[in-house]
Amino acid sequence: MHLHFSAKLSRLNTNNRKRLRAAVILVVSSFGFMTIVFGVFPTVFQAWESQTIDRLFLLREKIRPSVYDSTIVHIDIDNSSIKRLSYYFPRRIHADLFDITRKIGFSAIAYDIIFAQRMNTADDTLLLNAVQHNGRGYFPVAFELKEQRTFPRREMEEVRYLDATAWSLHAADTGKFFHAGATLLTWPELSDRSRGVGFISVNTDQDGVFRRVPLVVRYNNAFYPSMVLRLACDHLQVSPENIIVDGGHSITLRNAVAKSGGKKDIVIPIDEQGNMIINWIGPWERMTHVSFITLLDAAEDRDEVEALAERYSGAIGIVGDVSTGISDIGPTPFEQAFPLVGLHANTLNTIFTENFIRQLPFTTLFAIEMALGLLMMFFAYRLPSSVYALSSLALLSLYAAVGSFLFVYYNIIAAFLHPILSIMLSTGTVLMYRYTSEEKEKQLLRLRFESYFPPAVIKQMMEHPEMHMTTPKCQNVTIMFSDIKSFTTHSSVMTPEAISAALSEYFEAMTAIVFKHEGTVDKFLGDGLMAFYGAPEQQDDHALRCVQAAIEMQQKCRALKEEWIAAGKFPIEIRIGINTGEVIVGDLGSERRKEYTVIGSPVNLTQRLEANAPVGGILISETTYLCIKDAVPTRAREPIFVKGLDTPIVVHEVVFDQSPV
Repeated sequence: MHLHFSAKLSRLNTNNRKRLRAAVILVVSSFGFMTIVFGVFPTVFQAWESQTIDRLFLLREKIRPSVYDSTIVHIDIDNSSIKRLSYYFPRRIHADLFDITRKIGFSAIAYDIIFAQRMNTADDTLLLNAVQHNGRGYFPVAFELKEQRTFPRREMEEVRYLDATAWSLHAADTGKFFHAGATLLTWPELSDRSRGVGFISVNTDQDGVFRRVPLVVRYNNAFYPSMVLRLACDHLQVSPENIIVDGGHSITLRNAVAKSGGKKDIVIPIDEQGNMIINWIGPWERMTHVSFITLLDAAEDRDEVEALAERYSGAIGIVGDVSTGISDIGPTPFEQAFPLVGLHANTLNTIFTENFIRQLPFTTLFAIEMALGLLMMFFAYRLPSSVYALSSLALLSLYAAVGSFLFVYYNIIAAFLHPILSIMLSTGTVLMYRYTSEEKEKQLLRLRFESYFPPAVIKQMMEHPEMHMTTPKCQNVTIMFSDIKSFTTHSSVMTPEAISAALSEYFEAMTAIVFKHEGTVDKFLGDGLMAFYGAPEQQDDHALRCVQAAIEMQQKCRALKEEWIAAGKFPIEIRIGINTGEVIVGDLGSERRKEYTVIGSPVNLTQRLEANAPVGGILISETTYLCIKDAVPTRAREPIFVKGLDTPIVVHEVVFDQSPV
């Protein structure tokens, strides 16, 4: 018993090690493969990852809309303005805008339009004077954003102005920041009259969508701010010497003056190129808008000016052309044709509200994927296939839900595609491995069992492996031994081929009869056959089945005898012994070699009965007789003595029709 338990424990340990090894290899390989694929095709997967985050912006808009700072106001040159003023209206109209916004009390007017050169002396002079008198105007410069430093040709006035207005910052690790390339600057005289100039250049992500904006670029040995950063710093009263740039991490605005009047540090997260992720407020309509023409119409109406002052005093106005047919549009997470002047408002709003989007650092993402991988290994090791598939789906759904929750409520971006695709791939590979290995095991089991189990039993074992039909156990069965009379004598004059052919024909016929009565062929012992009934499938009438099979076997042998004599072969005759009793039945043997068999004293007695059976007859024990006496005719025989027993054994001979079948 102890040896049997040890063997079983050893087998379990071996299977567990194999299952654990497969789980580790398949899960690690799946996660590793996805890492390689992401490395080989970064453009594709980065675009898909970004588009996944875009969907979260839309989700957040429905669940938890972002806060918009009412200080930021779009002054739209819209269709109604164009209809009143014509598309190419004179610059004196812009001068009028600076005058009226000064009366209303706007704290800043930032243009998204580049006045690259003088046009009309009188109108330009009016604009210059209005901008100077207003004192709060900001104008743009467009740089070609280059990854390496270039030396573009610039006019002397442009160089003078840019050099004079560049910032010297406390900066580190800015080697990957963009460099200011080719330049399109608001004409220098107007720039001189403004409060400041900043660049408005923005690159799209690789899929053509605007998601991030650089806040500073390298300019010669200094830095040049974006128009939004210059606006923000002036509004928050942060001078360049109080700006600290840490490439790949943050831009810190030290001692920024909050609306409450207190001071604090604002830490803006950036990537290695100095880009800040824009926390999009929503579609175009979500922002505060006032028409360009509405402000101009109010210029001569004192009451209207006062009403607008109550609403917009202290506001930052961003002026841009949003009329139908403009080319300055592009895709954002919310819209395919978004007026790009809205980039500045969304960027400024992100800074003012400090509602920054942060990406989890690589170390955190790596730790998360390690945890996911370990969970997948645990699932693959411990769970059956159906539960494993459901658990993997639940883990995938949970990760997606947690990632969405972090974004919607905490503005944290977690990687989605890599871990989700890794989970899906590892789930698929584990299930495929299990399917193929289980099919292989089934095939091996079928090949192993079909030689001694009837087809119905094999089908049941294949369909219900959890029944453990071959696990060793104590069971009442009926055992049969048969043996060919004088086979050794006959085979001594036969060729090996003839012996093999004769035995194959004989065993094929006998096995078919055993299977017909749903018995199990235990083994072939030379010219002998051992079979039993009552296992692995429970049979209440196993003794009767066994006796009926024995009768049919004897009848079949008589038919074979006639055929073989006619063919010049030896006259085959067999003896059969049958016994019923409690045995150990199941897979028995070593780890290297097992066989499904029965062991116990009833087996030994059966073999003795076969040796004492008459040629062409069937000898059964008293226990078998008691089971079949009412169904099969028998006659009593003299008790026999067998080796190992002191008392004689009561036996009976089965009476049956001797005619061949």
